[in-house]
Amino acid sequence: MLANMKSFLQAIINVSEKAANIARACRREVQLFRLLVQEKSNEEKNQRFVQDFKTLADVLIQETVKHELGSKFPELIGFIQGEESNVFTNTLGETIEVKIMASQEDTAELLSKVLDGDRSAADLLALEVHRDVIIDSDIPQELNDTNNLLPMDTIGIWIDPIDSTAEYIQGTECSPDSHDIYVCGLRCVTVLIGAYNRKSGEPMIGVVNQPFFLENGDSWRGTFYWGVSCEGTVRNSFSAPPSPTSTVVLSGSETDALKENLAKHFELVEAAGAGYKLLSVARGLADIYILSRGSTFRHL
Repeated sequence: MLANMKSFLQAIINVSEKAANIARACRREVQLFRLLVQEKSNEEKNQRFVQDFKTLADVLIQETVKHELGSKFPELIGFIQGEESNVFTNTLGETIEVKIMASQEDTAELLSKVLDGDRSAADLLALEVHRDVIIDSDIPQELNDTNNLLPMDTIGIWIDPIDSTAEYIQGTECSPDSHDIYVCGLRCVTVLIGAYNRKSGEPMIGVVNQPFFLENGDSWRGTFYWGVSCEGTVRNSFSAPPSPTSTVVLSGSETDALKENLAKHFELVEAAGAGYKLLSVARGLADIYILSRGSTFRHL
C-alpha cells in the first residue's frame, strides 16, 4: 500500500504531540508527579513499585505511538519499535503487558494493575492516551503530490519516547549559554520518532518534539521540528540553513583528553540529551555534535 507523504508526516507530528502531552501531564498533575519523583536510588525510592514510574511513562508513550501509527497504517504493525520493554510485574507478582486498549476505560483498568490499584493516576494517564490530538503544521503542499507516495511495506519506525530521562525526572531549570543552548533541564528533553527504510536502514522522516520548550506560568508549551529525505524529496521545518558557529556540543562524560584537543579549535558546550544535541546542530546553534562513546547508537 502507498501512503501520502504529507499525511504520514502529519500523523507522526500528531502522535509526537500526544506523547508530549503525556510527558507534560506526568509533571503537571500532582498525582502523577508524586509517582514521577519517586525515581531515586533503589534504597530511596518507594518500594511499593517494582518498576519505577519513570519507566512506565516511557513505555506508555512508546506504546501510544505504536498504537496510533499502527491503527492508521496497518502495514507498519510489527515494524514499530522502541527501546523499552512493555512488560511489568506489580507487587502482587502479576505480569502485565502495557498496551493501549480500545477504550479509555479499558486502558485505565490495565494501567491501574501496573500501578497497584492507583486508579486516580491510571485515569489521568488514560485520558491523555485517548485524547484526540491534531496539531497545526506548516507542511509544504508539494508533499501532498501524487509523486510523493511512500510504500508502507518498506518502512520501519523507531521511537525514543523520553530522551534525556534524567533531566525529565529532576526537572531543574537552567539558563541558556551564549549560543542559546540549554546545557541541562527540561528543555533538553525530547520525544524522537523516526521512519526508516527497513531494508537499508536509511532514515526517511524524522520528528523531534520538545515538550518543554517555553515556560508559560505554571505550565509548559512545546514545539516540534521535522525533516524528510526520501523518494528524491528533501525538506525540513527549518527556515534557513545553519550558519557556522565554531561550536561543538558534546556530553560532559567525554574524556578530558578529547575535550582538551577540541578546545584548541572550537568552543565547547556540554549539554544533556542526545536528541537535544542533534537538534542544536540542526537549528544552527552548534556546528558539530561529537560522541565518542557507545551509549548512543543507530538502530538497524
